[in-house]
Amino acid sequence: MNCFAHGWRFLNDDPYFVVGTALPDWLTLIDRKVRVRRKNADSYLQQAAGPGQQLAQGIVRHHHDDDWFHNQREFVEMNLHFSLELRDLLGADAGFRPHLVGHIVIEMLLDGYLTEQDRLQLDRYYEKVAHVDAALVQQLVNQIAVQSTRRIADFVPRFIEEGYLYDYVDDRRVQYRMNRVLNRVGLAELPDRFLRWLPSARKRVYDQAQSMLTEPAISDVDI
Repeated sequence: MNCFAHGWRFLNDDPYFVVGTALPDWLTLIDRKVRVRRKNADSYLQQAAGPGQQLAQGIVRHHHDDDWFHNQREFVEMNLHFSLELRDLLGADAGFRPHLVGHIVIEMLLDGYLTEQDRLQLDRYYEKVAHVDAALVQQLVNQIAVQSTRRIADFVPRFIEEGYLYDYVDDRRVQYRMNRVLNRVGLAELPDRFLRWLPSARKRVYDQAQSMLTEPAISDVDI
């Protein structure tokens, strides 16, 4: 859910590369049966050129960054703490998945942190996305993924128009966006007591943001 955190370092690069860094997360929102896996993108790169090459390289970069980000100590420990707190906070409410909620909240709040650091960078991010041909992105994804989709061409202009990444600086909007995610996977919405917990969660994420957003100097993952 943190597509800005995946793309903010590459705002001087090709727009299709930037969109590639967002695609794995976008597809969880718009067409969950479609996956752009790293091995498929790597295979596609052997014969790709132009926008297709840039898009596939962005997808590979996304998976590379997920590998180190989700396994770093700061993220793992914070996700554990958030999961335990959310389990206690939400009590016996059926259908809640504290680990999932904790994971997504950290990612949303990291995007919020980056936006608060420099809102103009998020403006540039949206401008970058606006430079791609959404129909071409859909066509290229259908060449990379095992299953095809018809939803990307409509999603990209909606993504730009809605600007939901700006919402992550506001706790009530984070709750709203989190509930949208839960609705998509058939889970109950978060109660207001979740909103009362968010300021503490935001402070802890912001305090650790620079560490969590810094790639380790030595990584086991090659790109």
